[in-house]
Amino acid sequence: MTGMIDTYRGYVSLQECDEMGHMNIQHYISKSSDSSYNLRVALGHAALDQAQTGLGYVALEHHIRFHRELRASDLVVIRSGIVEMRDKTMRIYQEMREVLDDRLAATYVIETGCLDLATRRLTPWPEEVRHRAATMTTELPPEALPRSLPKESLERDVSLSRADADGMVETNRSVVNTWECDTNNHMNARFFMARFSDAQGHMWAHAGLGRHEQAARGLATATVEIRLAYLRELRAGETLFVRTGINATDGKTIRYRHWLFSGDTGELACIAEGAGLLFDKASRKAVPLPDALRARR
Repeated sequence: MTGMIDTYRGYVSLQECDEMGHMNIQHYISKSSDSSYNLRVALGHAALDQAQTGLGYVALEHHIRFHRELRASDLVVIRSGIVEMRDKTMRIYQEMREVLDDRLAATYVIETGCLDLATRRLTPWPEEVRHRAATMTTELPPEALPRSLPKESLERDVSLSRADADGMVETNRSVVNTWECDTNNHMNARFFMARFSDAQGHMWAHAGLGRHEQAARGLATATVEIRLAYLRELRAGETLFVRTGINATDGKTIRYRHWLFSGDTGELACIAEGAGLLFDKASRKAVPLPDALRARR
């Protein structure tokens, strides 16, 4: 596509794959995050310049569609372009492909902001960034557009009291490790996704189809689309917890929501809406959800 540049080239390692036999969703974001650092250099906004400029680069929202499974030893390339430039934010498009067959693996639409590292607030992009971004413009292809999760699907009326009232269950309780923080001195987006990935097993168990039952029936699960909004920074040593609820199910697709809170303050830090499915591990084809699960709301 016009304006797209190579921003990542790598490999799927065995340790990045989960019990489903494919790359875990957190590593789609970890590779996207690596890609974003290379895009920063191309934009003249490199992480190594932060000490001099006092400016960082922060993800505000992700919309990701997973188009195919990636397995251990697959080769990966990510290309990036700028969809829209605004005063303090920009919309980025990234696409991940498997190198050998050039098949599309994932698409990302990322809302990104320029972060003043002293005030921890968004600030206007430098003119050099604007100038370079103009040479990288691209349009969103049909494959990147929402399928199950339009932008308005991300519910904003979110609170711990609302989670209690809706009967959302706790699916993760952990702490931000130092090694999970990036050059902005806060938890990298990958590890928000890692918490949601860890929460999935508890979610399926609460829905009556835990991992042991799945294994006995030759089933596995996959996320096909997810939308996240990052609302608050989390720092090393801060505790956190996730509340999860099933929104609705239809046919072969389950809709769910994860709300991540600071365990220290109770403040909301991240919200996510996802769409997932069950698949037969032998055929790798989606199968209908059990009746009891499809009836849940």
